[in-house]
Amino acid sequence: MARKSQELRISQTQSLMSEYEFAGFTDDRSYRFMNDMTARLIQGKGISKGQRKYLDDLIDQGVPTPKNEERVNEILAAANVDGMQQVAQTLKDFAYKLGKGWNLSDKQEKFLANLLTKSESLKVVGRFRPSDAVVVDLENAVKICSTKNNWYWQHRPGTAKSYDKVRMWLDWNSRHKVSEELKDKGIDVGVPKGTPGCFVGEEPIIDQWVCDKLLKAVKNPLSEMKNPKFPMGAMAWTRVYADRPNGEPRVVLISGFPKILKGEVTYPCLVEGEVLEIPTGSLRKRRC
Repeated sequence: MARKSQELRISQTQSLMSEYEFAGFTDDRSYRFMNDMTARLIQGKGISKGQRKYLDDLIDQGVPTPKNEERVNEILAAANVDGMQQVAQTLKDFAYKLGKGWNLSDKQEKFLANLLTKSESLKVVGRFRPSDAVVVDLENAVKICSTKNNWYWQHRPGTAKSYDKVRMWLDWNSRHKVSEELKDKGIDVGVPKGTPGCFVGEEPIIDQWVCDKLLKAVKNPLSEMKNPKFPMGAMAWTRVYADRPNGEPRVVLISGFPKILKGEVTYPCLVEGEVLEIPTGSLRKRRC
């Protein structure tokens, strides 16, 4: 029998590793062995006669048939459903354990059942994406939260995680919109990852709970954005100007709709021919 070349052994090992990965066997000792041997061979390092024989035996045997094969295949299929990316590795871990004939605890079985139910739902309705109206609210929520200090986040870990996830998704959504606009104009944006330019990347996972959590944290300013305390054309009073004698209040005219600036709701105000943004906390409906 002719001796196998190093290039062929590397190619066959990598192909078998891909099959192990597809079968959810990345935690298997054989997979780790193949990974180590491939790294050594690619680096030009030698492997012993025994290691070569064991590696070639694995290649000849192929992927081992898992126990509980039907259930394992169901779990692996759920891991590949769009929207399950965040829990895909957990599902693969469960599949591996069941494929080895091991039992799951009652708690793990209940968690697995919930994940499988979620995957079935995603197959029907697709992954969650906020509506355009909610996206506007989320963008304002991120603007408000971007000015919060570390003390604020340390005491709100759930909101902090929601903020990070929403911010990442909005960043992706912004790039995606630009990409679609460029495509409509016939401009190709398919550049490799890491290359400067408009690279969209994989869509981060976001869900209803995350959005609701963040919006609830800033519900008061968001409510004011939709129902302004000071409608356009109304008169208001403010003391934000130090040049008034004895700190007397100054009357201003609300000249537009509120917006978020530096984490606060502000109103465009006409002050002696000049439009200035004044925070809502510095405006009063009556002379102050």
